[in-house]
Formats: sequence, C-alpha cells, structure tokens
Amino acid sequence: MAGMADRSPGRSQWWSKSRGLPASVFESWRDSLSTQLERQPRILAWARAVHGFCIGSPSLLSYGGESGWQHVGWHQIEHGGWNAETQRLSWISYDGGREFVELTAPGRLPELFRERVSASIVAERFVSITGERGVTVSGRRDLADATSSIIWHRTLSRGISWQAEGVQEAADAALAELRTEFGW
Repeated sequence: MAGMADRSPGRSQWWSKSRGLPASVFESWRDSLSTQLERQPRILAWARAVHGFCIGSPSLLSYGGESGWQHVGWHQIEHGGWNAETQRLSWISYDGGREFVELTAPGRLPELFRERVSASIVAERFVSITGERGVTVSGRRDLADATSSIIWHRTLSRGISWQAEGVQEAADAALAELRTEFGW
C-alpha cells in the first residue's frame, strides 16, 4: 500500500522501542533499568561508543553494553558537554565524579545531553563573590518523577574556596533567597 512503511521482519523502524539499537543491546539496557526505580525504558537518542553504547532516555544517561551498564540521572550532572575534537561526552556529577564516554558516531546525543541537563534545572542563580568568580545555587529535579522534591546544590567557580571569607555566608543567603522566591 502506498505510503506505508516496510514492516518486514528484522527491519528496524524509527518508531520502534529501540530506535535502531541492536536488539540484544536494547534488551540488556532495559533489563539493567530494573534496579532504577521509575525509569522508563524509552530511548530518546543513542550513539555507538568506543566501548559499547551510550543511551539517552527521558530521565537517565546510560553507558556500557551487554556486559553491564552505568546510569546517571540528568539531575545528578553538575555540568558537562560534548567535545568534537576528542569525540568525548564528559560530565562532572555533584558527588565529584568525573566521567566521559568516547563516541564514534555521536548522532544527536550531544544535543540531547544539553537539553536534558537543562530540563532538570528548576531554578538557578549565580552570586558573584569576586568579579567573575562566585557561587552558583541551583535547584534540580529528577526527571523520572515530576512530583519529586527539589534537590539544592551550591557550586563554586574556579578560584574560589569554601574556606574564603564570606563565601559560605553568600552561598547560604543565595540559597535561602532562591528557595523563598520559588516557594520551596
């Protein structure tokens, strides 16, 4: 019939659950989500990596392969991004962890990374301590649960220390102001 997609067995279709990801990889990824509460096994974008695959879902970034997967919630990523020269998607988590995945064919994963990390930010404010240096106060929400509570973070820019005079006080004041302003 004209206009109908080919529905031959074994052919991947753009609307399929796996969006073209090899079936065995999709199955292992989906199974790995059983330890992640309230996570939908829905793929928004995926890419081949030097060591496996990288998958972006509505609430998680996952990387690995059939031998095992690592998952990080978008709300847990403090900052990061794509470096086209090194072919690396890298990030720093609020717990201080630094991770990266080397992608051989990034597709739209770098774009999805930016969008999902931004989507988890509910409120954000930069407070200058000395010139361009200061503290960023942000409220983040787990994208798996729109009713989840806001998780508040304070992040220092380079060249500033928590031990420097007035830094802790400025961060605490900014956090209190932001929470009050947004009713949290």
